[in-house]
Amino acid sequence: MLLPSICRIVLVLTLAGAVLASAGENANADEKANAGEKADAKADSVTQAIADTTEFSQEHIFNVIGLVLPHNSLRNSKTLHNWPFFALAAPAWVSTIRLKRDINRAFTLKGFATYDLGFNGIGLRIGTSLELIHLLELGVQVNTGTALNYGETATFMGVYDPEKRDYRQDIIFTQYAYGFKYDAALTIPLLAFLPKSKWTKIILKGTAEYAYSGYTGADDGEVWKAGSENLVNGFKYKCGGTLIYMLPFKRVNMAMVSANVSGFKHAYDFDSVYKDYNPGFKTVSITPMASVKISENWNGMLMAVVSRDRVFENRRYPVTEEPLQKQVGSEWDLRTVMFIASRKF
Repeated sequence: MLLPSICRIVLVLTLAGAVLASAGENANADEKANAGEKADAKADSVTQAIADTTEFSQEHIFNVIGLVLPHNSLRNSKTLHNWPFFALAAPAWVSTIRLKRDINRAFTLKGFATYDLGFNGIGLRIGTSLELIHLLELGVQVNTGTALNYGETATFMGVYDPEKRDYRQDIIFTQYAYGFKYDAALTIPLLAFLPKSKWTKIILKGTAEYAYSGYTGADDGEVWKAGSENLVNGFKYKCGGTLIYMLPFKRVNMAMVSANVSGFKHAYDFDSVYKDYNPGFKTVSITPMASVKISENWNGMLMAVVSRDRVFENRRYPVTEEPLQKQVGSEWDLRTVMFIASRKF
């Protein structure tokens, strides 16, 4: 089809004479040039539109984490059980890369990758989420990490041995924790419904998480830790909310209180030897927080964790034997006071 058309065009141009042929060739060239310019302009506009709706950012944060453990959190420690409190400060580093793209006016796609290095180990998290009109956010993330042990003084990684009544001391980078998590968050800007004032900037945020955790060195049913929490290969849940109050003060610019309920999805994920520990127990925690501006470059967060935890038949026991204790009730108590000083780079 293309060849006969070209032949007819050549014949017409020949009969019309040299002048008409030259004019036709110039018109053809102009038309092709215009088409090429339009195509380039269209491609540039598409590229520019994508660039205009896509945001890329990265941040690096150095933290100094200060902990104060009250006597109640120390009473089962082998060396600190007589202390009224214990204070500890440790550095940590967190690097995050974020990508955000507005799909349209209603939906925003987000992605992130976070690397953290602290006194108890190294972690990596990668996730993505979809946000609806900046109010509802649904996401999924994967994570992995390994931890560092400090002998019998502080065990952060290992599998629990019920016969030895202690944790196996796994060496960092020889074993890894891993998992994935589904999460949802709903933000309710109460300030939109309250009288406009510098004292009515209040936001309510509800959250829900459903996460799977696993450990390369543990079989199903075994208790392990890769951090500060006793876990098994299986699912956990967490749901709650945070009330955020933005304050009109220079140094203390935000106050928050968070309430959460968490627990293991299936008690049968634990071996039968841990039955008395009540693996299905629901932990309730309330955490008041205050954001503090320390200086031009440094910010801080002060928080206190009050929670409802298990009460065991033995009031005093070696801290390494907690998974083998028999629960007889629950109690509320102050677990820790924490201050985090942060500098962003």
